[in-house]
Amino acid sequence: MRNSIFVRFALLLLAIVALSFGVAAQKRPPRIKPVTASVTVSASNPTPAQRRYEAFSTAWYTIDQFYFDKTFGGLDWNKIRKEFEPRVRAAKTDLQFHRILEEMINRLGKSHLAVIIPEYFEHLETAQKQARIRGKQMAAARSANRPKVVDETSDSDEFGDPARFRYGIGVELRMIGSQIVITRVEKQSGAALAGLKPGYVIEKINGVSLKEMIDGALISGTSAADLRYLLPIQIGESFLNGEPDTSVFVTCLDETDTAKEFTVPRLELAGEAISISKNLPQQFLKYEASSLSDDVGYIKFNAFAVPVIEKFCESLSEFGSKKAIIVDLRGNLGGILGSMFGLSGMMTDKSITLGQFVSRTASEPFTAPAKNKNFKGRIVILVDGMSMSAAEMFTAGLQGTNRAIVVGERTGGQSLPAVWTKLSTGAVMVYPVADFITPKGVSLEGTGLEPDHTVVLDRKSLLNGIDPQLQRAVTLTADDKAFPVRPVTKLVLRAEVDLKEAPPPPPPTAAPKPVFLARTQPTPAPAVAASDARSLKVVADFLAAVGGSDALKRVTSYEARGTMAVGPTGETDGELYAARQFPDKYVMVLSSAELGEIREIYNGKTSSLQADYGLDSDLYPNLDTTRSQLFAALFDTLEADYLKGLKFEGEYEIEGRRRQILTATDPRGLAIGLSFDAATKMLITYSVPGLLYTFGDYRRTDGISLPYSVGIEGMMKVQLASIIINPKLEPSIFEKKEKCFDKAN
Repeated sequence: MRNSIFVRFALLLLAIVALSFGVAAQKRPPRIKPVTASVTVSASNPTPAQRRYEAFSTAWYTIDQFYFDKTFGGLDWNKIRKEFEPRVRAAKTDLQFHRILEEMINRLGKSHLAVIIPEYFEHLETAQKQARIRGKQMAAARSANRPKVVDETSDSDEFGDPARFRYGIGVELRMIGSQIVITRVEKQSGAALAGLKPGYVIEKINGVSLKEMIDGALISGTSAADLRYLLPIQIGESFLNGEPDTSVFVTCLDETDTAKEFTVPRLELAGEAISISKNLPQQFLKYEASSLSDDVGYIKFNAFAVPVIEKFCESLSEFGSKKAIIVDLRGNLGGILGSMFGLSGMMTDKSITLGQFVSRTASEPFTAPAKNKNFKGRIVILVDGMSMSAAEMFTAGLQGTNRAIVVGERTGGQSLPAVWTKLSTGAVMVYPVADFITPKGVSLEGTGLEPDHTVVLDRKSLLNGIDPQLQRAVTLTADDKAFPVRPVTKLVLRAEVDLKEAPPPPPPTAAPKPVFLARTQPTPAPAVAASDARSLKVVADFLAAVGGSDALKRVTSYEARGTMAVGPTGETDGELYAARQFPDKYVMVLSSAELGEIREIYNGKTSSLQADYGLDSDLYPNLDTTRSQLFAALFDTLEADYLKGLKFEGEYEIEGRRRQILTATDPRGLAIGLSFDAATKMLITYSVPGLLYTFGDYRRTDGISLPYSVGIEGMMKVQLASIIINPKLEPSIFEKKEKCFDKAN
């Protein structure tokens, strides 16, 4: 059984690919066999050594189970554990342990595989505070009217505080050679007012040399390649940004390579703080759109995120009948892959396959349906060495399908879709779960994307006020020869070459599965034996504990609110809203800072999945929506004659509770396993092949006991805060919401 479509695409938004993952295939069989009691030794107050060993075990096991390459690049992963385990046990500090853990995972040699440790942010924060202290001292010494400052221990100085984004000098930086060069100065910014120009080289900030900042801000283990994209960003966010009504002292080499010091005011920056993962600090989204000429529009954004979708759509509306647009992805480090659905769909008038994702067990095309709002003209994409991850995949997809031409420099070659998990030491481990294969059949990992037109950014051009990459892009928009009519490149399926032992990818037209036990019309099943008396007694006791059949018959609707965590390790979470109007209407909405809204909608006639980032997919055309709801398994169990051949398997001690175990067959002929708490009589688990549903935290509401905790093992966990029985529900909640991209040009 494939994973639920809700879970798959929720994970996709956090750079988790819409693959089958093999999760269903890796599930344990339904827990219906007798087991003996077991004791798990755990410390309520674990020692530092215990925490470190737990973090090590979690990291090793997570990679062992979910890392995209089942060959581990030729490494013996079990041997690796035996090698590093003694060193982990001998580690005396968390910092020492984290360095050992980094060394272990670095053996795999891939991008999107790292341990982001608490000390990393502490070093950045320390260096940031030192630079601010030095700046205050310099300001006090140079002016009798000391500018307004805040104490260096203020909460607003924290590295993870999004307030650090709000005020800055308004520049973009790149490493050209070994120098940090200003490549762009925003209009009306502090840098523009102070006289900073593109092409200037930054040597010192508040009197501190950049080399000194690097030594104080970056821990060991950072590669030279990583420095080229990390350092310009960290300098901007951690040292040039700061509090309002303050200034930063910047020493630069000007046009004549003369060192000059500039007092640069920090002004409010255009943009907004966004989150791409609950486990990582917030990022600052910058988006701009402008008209370069009557025929050419320009769009630039620095991260792939849900808010970009609406902004991009509005820009297309404003551009009207322009013949070409330039999409500037230079410095775009990627973000949420799901946003590629909406963005790509607005750049084509027909569905477009951007490539495919390949995990250790499956391959699946990444296809973006066309949106009603779409641009049909010419597209040029600008990239550089700081264009990574989603930016690379998006560009490669449009280039490989001949929808866009690419200008600039080779991209960063870090294109493995990844997820995050929190370790017990407070560190965050990032690990890749798939590879991305372009429409031309190649992986970008480690090599990057080669532009159609290579143009190198150089300091001399910048000093002359010229952006050579943008200049070439503008020229190409009017060059008919640059956009020849070519046959679309056939998507080369990596599965045909590398995954001969893996299950074949699902057909593109296959209908996706909904989350909860929504069923198609049942097909005739083989005859089964009659239910035994003991099992019927268990179900009857459960019915009585819930409130009885009369109480259930009084329920015409319900409304539930709470939280939902998605993914094997809860990679993302958000607010959950679920509403049911009996007999056949149901809606479930997940809302989070990273994902926006994702809605599953069943209105008695149709069933669909809709997301703010651009996904809009029909579910089963003949779905029996009378069985689609949050508590589907519970109501199925209570429905007379739904489960056939109920058999009492015994009563056993499982995970510290006495459970009554039953087996049965549903109308589709699938084997069902159930367990009930012997004391409370409540349903605890309901299993179908490949999936285990869990229920707990039953509470009484208007004479009915319902579970406030609902989960699908390894996929999602719901914790409700409230359930309202028989509320009046507006019909509109069971209909789709119209977005900007749903409106025609």
